[in-house]
Amino acid sequence: MKNITIISDGIPGHVNQSKGVAYLLSQSHPVTIELHEMTFKIHALRSFFTIMAKLLLKKPNKLSAKIISFFYLSVDLKDCDLIIAAGGKTAPYSAAYSMLSDKPLIQLGSPRGMNSTLFSALVTVERYFDDPSNVVASLTPNLYSPERCSQSALKEGLKEHILFLIGGKGIGYSYKAREWDSLISSIQEMYFSAKIPITIVTSRRSDPEIEKKLRSQLSNIPLDYSVWFHLGDKNFNLDALLGSAKNVFVTEDSAMMISESISSGKPVTTLYPSNIKAPKRYQQHIQKYLDLEFISRQPIKKFSLKEKTNTTQNVQEHLTKLKDVLIERIQW
Repeated sequence: MKNITIISDGIPGHVNQSKGVAYLLSQSHPVTIELHEMTFKIHALRSFFTIMAKLLLKKPNKLSAKIISFFYLSVDLKDCDLIIAAGGKTAPYSAAYSMLSDKPLIQLGSPRGMNSTLFSALVTVERYFDDPSNVVASLTPNLYSPERCSQSALKEGLKEHILFLIGGKGIGYSYKAREWDSLISSIQEMYFSAKIPITIVTSRRSDPEIEKKLRSQLSNIPLDYSVWFHLGDKNFNLDALLGSAKNVFVTEDSAMMISESISSGKPVTTLYPSNIKAPKRYQQHIQKYLDLEFISRQPIKKFSLKEKTNTTQNVQEHLTKLKDVLIERIQW
């Protein structure tokens, strides 16, 4: 049994990425997971402490790590076999405690001025360093896999449906009112043509008025499994919804929603607006998914249901490759 400590910065998306890596590793080794929330000793000085910690790690050693440890409440790593952390805020903390405890560390996310050699593995979606410690993942790590989604769908007994994951304005993407109108029209056409129930899941990024419009104007078609963020819907299993979906359509403004969709192994189509001012790195991220044949793209103003095969084998091969590289890096 291997004991994993996940360092949390309190951001659910980062915690889920860390849990996703732990779940991946558990396919080769039984694991226990303990969650530890990173806490500054003086909250008002958190920005100063983070900057100082990064400066101290320019010359990493036990002394600099010990000084950094005084900035935070301590974490007990005596029985820990591996530290996993995600997000720029956790990186100095996890690097320091990895050094002090001599425990391997998997850090997820862009380096933010820190070298990958500070970690056993720095997992990113693009290469930052020409060093084996910088492990480039085909997919952003998350909680889902084809097997997990399939099993969850069977357990929940969900019927086949077409799933829409709806975000909103963000990372340089913005949607015009007429594009939301077009989305609604296309969903209606899709239902009456395919005769397959529709499921819509909105998120914190979804405009409350757009969500209200979707509920109102799509009330003439079955939306039984739908999840409305601004109505407070929380009691749902996304893995089951993904596992029972025939196709998944996801707005292109959320890298996490896209990676979660891809991880299900289902055919995924990203929907993009006419106005995109996304950073170059994000556009390269989307292109990478296209090149790997994880997704197809269609404009939100006019899209349709196209027959596509599942990507289960493709996704599973990439997840297995990532797992094997990480096990080698942490020497399990």
